[in-house]
Amino acid sequence: MPTERNKGRADLCGGADRPVGVLRAQSVGARPLAGWQGCSATTGEVSMGWHIFYSYAHEDDELRKKLVTFLAPLRQQRRITEWYDRKIEPGAPWNEEIRNQLSQANLFLFLLSYEFLDSDYCFGVEVEEAFERVKLGQAKVVPVLVKPCLWEDSRFSALQIVPREGKPICPTDDPRSASLDLFREVAKEIRDIVSEEPPQPITTAEERPETHKFDSSLELVRNQVRSYAHLYERTRQRMSPSDARTARMEQILDRMRSLATASYPLLQELAASPSPGERLAAVAILQVFASESLLPFLVGLVRTEKPFVCFHALAALRFAVNSLDPSSYETLRQAITEASAALRQIKAGPTTDRARQLAAAEKELQANISAIAGPSKTFD
Repeated sequence: MPTERNKGRADLCGGADRPVGVLRAQSVGARPLAGWQGCSATTGEVSMGWHIFYSYAHEDDELRKKLVTFLAPLRQQRRITEWYDRKIEPGAPWNEEIRNQLSQANLFLFLLSYEFLDSDYCFGVEVEEAFERVKLGQAKVVPVLVKPCLWEDSRFSALQIVPREGKPICPTDDPRSASLDLFREVAKEIRDIVSEEPPQPITTAEERPETHKFDSSLELVRNQVRSYAHLYERTRQRMSPSDARTARMEQILDRMRSLATASYPLLQELAASPSPGERLAAVAILQVFASESLLPFLVGLVRTEKPFVCFHALAALRFAVNSLDPSSYETLRQAITEASAALRQIKAGPTTDRARQLAAAEKELQANISAIAGPSKTFD
């Protein structure tokens, strides 16, 4: 493999001070990812069906080979085609071919390991493209935990990981220690996915969802929001928990809030995004513009997100308490009740900032209800 390619991919996944998110990596050994067999990089012709793109660090190539072997029955039954970067012919323009395969795949298998999370190419090109395709309904993503790593602090934290118990297939750097039972579990999960009809590609501008028909000015805003989202994700992944990390994430959130008015048309898209950074951008908008319809989104973040996002989701809920019309008070009461149950479920005690934020929201809602339900006055 060309050294430049390996270095580029590595520089996309890991480093402490660089922008965060989908562009990550500093490790010189990481490399580009892989996809499937059924599309010609020169003709662009694509066969119908499930086209798998394997995204992995080259240090995990033996584990990738083993997974390919476990999926052999699906391949032999012509239920899947596969592509990975080892299929690139010598002398071929590897970056062009990888991008072509990325644009055609409809099932992305991300083999998570500490080397993968330290690869900028993975996060800067492959993960970004995959998540964009997911948002458009064109693809599915399956994170496969192949080796121990801090995947919980990565962009994949909100996705269902396999094996489902979060146990790495290979607990050491020696591929011989990999569990065949866990490989089989992953293969069964993929088998279940490809038993369904694959997503249909969107090929023309007219077919694209209305939310993605941006004019040029809104596209500029979207790109800036995405940049801040990446920065947040990289900060969360690369800085250890500390006051400095929290302060850095607060700065990023402030920048997102400064774009709230301009990015408001993107609110629904950001809230539905698989990207933690883009969901945080939705929270930033909701701290400026309250929305009754997105209260379930905020409660969902309380259940599933890290403390920083959870706290700010509750701050957005508190803002809604003092911003929405009184006709929304019952919905707000229900949201607060569900958020309180979510905090108990994640064992966030009453002295945490999150619990105090929610308690303040509940107290203010009760005060607002009392204010409008006070004794009527008669004026002569």
